[in-house]
Amino acid sequence: MAYMLHIETATEQCSVALSNGTDIIAFRQLLEGGFSHAKQLHVFIDEVLTEAAISPDQFAAVSVSEGPGSFTGLRIGSVAAKGLCFALAIPLIAIPTLQILAAPHWEHTKVVALLDARRDEVYAATFDVGGKELMQAHAHILTADSFSEGAHQPHCFVGTGAEKAKAILPKNTNWHFVPTYPIATAMPDLAQAAFESQRFANLSAFAPVYIKPVRITPSKKDALGREL
Repeated sequence: MAYMLHIETATEQCSVALSNGTDIIAFRQLLEGGFSHAKQLHVFIDEVLTEAAISPDQFAAVSVSEGPGSFTGLRIGSVAAKGLCFALAIPLIAIPTLQILAAPHWEHTKVVALLDARRDEVYAATFDVGGKELMQAHAHILTADSFSEGAHQPHCFVGTGAEKAKAILPKNTNWHFVPTYPIATAMPDLAQAAFESQRFANLSAFAPVYIKPVRITPSKKDALGREL
């Protein structure tokens, strides 16, 4: 067994889990508007270490939710994960956020994982029963025809975009919608599989996956903080 820390900050929910193999031994989460990740993340890491009575030098690896998702949230999580891995000389495991969303649901059904984006847009990926990726993560504008190729098969639509999809897609008794946030407790099984097969991120080159270019709004203040 190996101790691993798992960091998930892709949405407004911030969560941290500590596992021994695939067994979760400590967990913290907070869902709060305004993205308090920078304030909470390192507090949570300290708390799970204290609860489990272990030190960071016992980590075999750190896993992080790699995106897509919030620019701010993903940056905070990736910086923390990379800092720990550099300091401890241990591997970084990058797990796609949509895979984290889908994993708790794919044992018995196909899954469409959706992260809310602007207007009628979502980040989407689809997975077969058991977790095989059928469609890679991509930006998708929801219409009444979206995912119609799976209309005759049971699908579970999960994620922060599930309610948006339910409002736009036609009613279908084969489809079920479960609004959820990605959470660190879904990461240990995925991380352990990656660890055993040595699927590690390039620590120096790793950056979050945003899919779409980051939109930066120009500041309305000058260098002295005065309104322009």
